Amino acid sequence: MDLTRRMLLASSLGLASMGPALADPTPRRPCGRGGSLLPPGWLETRGARIIDDQGETVRVASIGWYGTDGPPGHALQGLWAVSYRAICDSIAGAGFNTVRLPWSDANLDVPPLNVPSAGTIDFNANRDLVGLTNWDIFGRIVDYAGTIGLKVIFDHHTNDGGGGQQPNGLWFDAGPGSDGTDGAGHRGTVSAGRFRDNWVRFARRYAGNPTVIGFDLHNEPHGANWGEGGPRDIHAMFTDTGRAIQAANPDVLVICEGIQNYRGPAPEGDLRGVPRLPVVLGRANKVVYSVHCYPFEIGAVQPDSGPAAIRRYEAGWGFLARRDIAPVWIGEFGASDPGPGGSAHAWATTLVDYLNGFTPPLSSSWWNIGAEDAGANPNGIQSAWGPGHYRAEQLLITDQVLFRS
Repeated sequence: MDLTRRMLLASSLGLASMGPALADPTPRRPCGRGGSLLPPGWLETRGARIIDDQGETVRVASIGWYGTDGPPGHALQGLWAVSYRAICDSIAGAGFNTVRLPWSDANLDVPPLNVPSAGTIDFNANRDLVGLTNWDIFGRIVDYAGTIGLKVIFDHHTNDGGGGQQPNGLWFDAGPGSDGTDGAGHRGTVSAGRFRDNWVRFARRYAGNPTVIGFDLHNEPHGANWGEGGPRDIHAMFTDTGRAIQAANPDVLVICEGIQNYRGPAPEGDLRGVPRLPVVLGRANKVVYSVHCYPFEIGAVQPDSGPAAIRRYEAGWGFLARRDIAPVWIGEFGASDPGPGGSAHAWATTLVDYLNGFTPPLSSSWWNIGAEDAGANPNGIQSAWGPGHYRAEQLLITDQVLFRS
C-alpha cells in the first residue's frame, strides 16, 4: 500500500500517520511467485511483532488446508486428486510460507475412510499413507513441509468433527460447562481434560521440530467468557493449556483466538480484555492473539468495509498491535471473488489496507488452498488441485499480504 493510501486510512481512524512500511532487512529464502519462506528456526514475539531467532521481524503468511476438522474418517481435501507433496508444493508455489492444519479430537486416531462423502485418498498418488491414521498423516505432511521450508500451524477446530465452527462455541462438548452435546444435538464425547491432553500430545510429538511453529488452541470460540471463572473461562483454558504445552514444547507460539460476539462490537473476535488480563505463560514472548475476518456474504456482519468496519477492527482487536501490546494474527480471511468488480472487493480492499497499514504489517492466513466443490463459499484459491491453477481474482488479494504489492 502506498504512503498516500496509508495516510488516508490513518485519517479515517483519527490516528497519527502510520508511516511507511519497514523493508525486511534480512534476505529470505524465496518461495513461489516472489514470496519468502520463514527462517529455519523458532519464532517469538516482541511487543506487537513476531520475530525470528535473530530478532528480525517476520510475517506469517499462511493458508488453511481443511478436511481433518470433519467427523471420524474424514481426510484432508484434495488427497483424492493429488499427493500431499503436490498440495504442499502448491502452497509454497502460491507464495505462502505456512499452512494451517485443522483437527478434531474424534478424527485424530482413525484412518480416513475411502468414501466420497469423507473425501477419498488416492493411494496410488499417496502410497506412503496406506493404513495410516490422520495423526500419522499429519506427521508425513510435517516431514515433507520441512524439506521444502514450509512451516505448519495446527488448529483445534472441533471436538467430534462437525467441520467449520463448533455450534456450542466451546473447546469441549462433555462434562461441566456443557449440556453434553456439541450444541447441534449430537452427543458430546470430549471433555476439557481430553482436549488439553490432546494438545499436550501434539506438543510432545513435535517438540524440537521447528517446522511446527504454532498451535491455534481453538477455532472461533463463542459462548465463553474472558477471566470470569467457571468451566467456560477461555482465558483460564488458554493459560492452563498453554502452560501444559510449554512443559512439553516451550518453543511453539501459543495462538489464542478472541471470543466471537456477533451481537457485540467485535464479531471477528473480542480481544478487549487482553490489556486487563493477558494470557501469561511460563515462557514469555510466545503468545499470539487471533481473529477471523470475512465479508458479509460469509460472516453476515455489517458493515464489512469502509471506515465503520475499520473502527470496529480497531476497537475490538487492532488496538493490541497499534499500542504495541501483542501480535494479532488474522487466522482466517477469504472470499471467492474479492477481485475488482467482485462481490467482496470492498471488504478485501478495506481489510488488506488495514493489515498493511501497521508497521510492521499484520500476519494472516487465507482460507483456503485447493479447488473447492461448486457452490462452496469461499471456494479455494485454485481451480484444480496441484501446483499452479491459481485463481487470479484471489491472488490479487493474497499477493498484497505476501509483500508483493
